[in-house]
Amino acid sequence: MKRKIWLILLIGLGLFLFWAIKFSRIEKAEFVKKFNNSQLIEVRRVIDGDTIEVKIGDKNEMVRLIGIDAPEMTDSSMKGLKAIEAKEKLEDILKDKKLILESDESQDNRDVYNRLLRYIYLEDGTLVNKEMIKTGLVEEYTFIVPYKYQEEFRKIENNIK
Repeated sequence: MKRKIWLILLIGLGLFLFWAIKFSRIEKAEFVKKFNNSQLIEVRRVIDGDTIEVKIGDKNEMVRLIGIDAPEMTDSSMKGLKAIEAKEKLEDILKDKKLILESDESQDNRDVYNRLLRYIYLEDGTLVNKEMIKTGLVEEYTFIVPYKYQEEFRKIENNIK
């Protein structure tokens, strides 16, 4: 009886590993295919936990990360300390990295402050917006219209609370 249980567990583990490897390759392949001809963007500086400045061609642009909201740097309460942590974490994630920017058809191209609204990916496919939610230093944020990753970001946020 114990042999049967161990055999079933080993087979289950083998199948799990097979599918995990297969789907991770598919996800990576889809990312490469999706952004194969994308221009890699240089980070100029991090403004705060949800805004960066990038260089696109010969022009500097401010970019607001879709789906997240960081505390304001000007807040003098405890949130101000969290704002500094969020900015430092984003700086750490983006340090010496080139980026790929992705717009979202459900969102405007720019916000009211004329910042580009984008998802930010690292060259390896890491979605920076999502990574920032995972830190717990920023919150999921929906501005009027749901965005592409809203459900996923909300699930992540709910799991860390």
